[in-house]
Amino acid sequence: MNRLKLGVFGSAFDPPTLGHGDVIAQAAQFHDHILLVPSASHAFDKKPLPFDTRLSMLNAFIVDISIDCSLTVSAIEADMLAAHPDKPVYTYDLLSTLETHYQGTADISFIRGPDNADTQTWSRFFKHREIEKQWRIFTASERLNVRSSQVRKLLKSNTGSQTDQHAMSMLTPSVKSFIIDHHLYQSGNP
Repeated sequence: MNRLKLGVFGSAFDPPTLGHGDVIAQAAQFHDHILLVPSASHAFDKKPLPFDTRLSMLNAFIVDISIDCSLTVSAIEADMLAAHPDKPVYTYDLLSTLETHYQGTADISFIRGPDNADTQTWSRFFKHREIEKQWRIFTASERLNVRSSQVRKLLKSNTGSQTDQHAMSMLTPSVKSFIIDHHLYQSGNP
């Protein structure tokens, strides 16, 4: 029996962007399935939109993604946080939990974008050396310089329709609609 080549891509996904889509597209050629895992409690003290909002946005996002492997959005970090609400959910803990869940039926690799591959950022990951030893790491190349923080900043500045158009050009159609329908990232809103 062939083992599933499972890629795990964790992020705040606040919001999911074309940059995330490019990372997924690069990783797809090396995986049978990619699990998209929004962070439930960010280890670097970021304060993203509520988990359920980001989970819904991510489900809208995958409708627009067309790649050669299957994708699933997972709320596993919320379950892990509920079990241990006093600590963040670290990547190491997530991968360990998934390793137990798949019980030897999957080769698990961690998918990271070029921003997290930066030495200074990567060294801040809890047990980053152990992650390197225990799991494969797929690092995407910087082909699209699109960050969620850029989108949030442009939409919050709300300086005019040209700014909004630029921000929206970094998103998939379903995520654009979700943001508009829920009035997200506007001045005075989360």
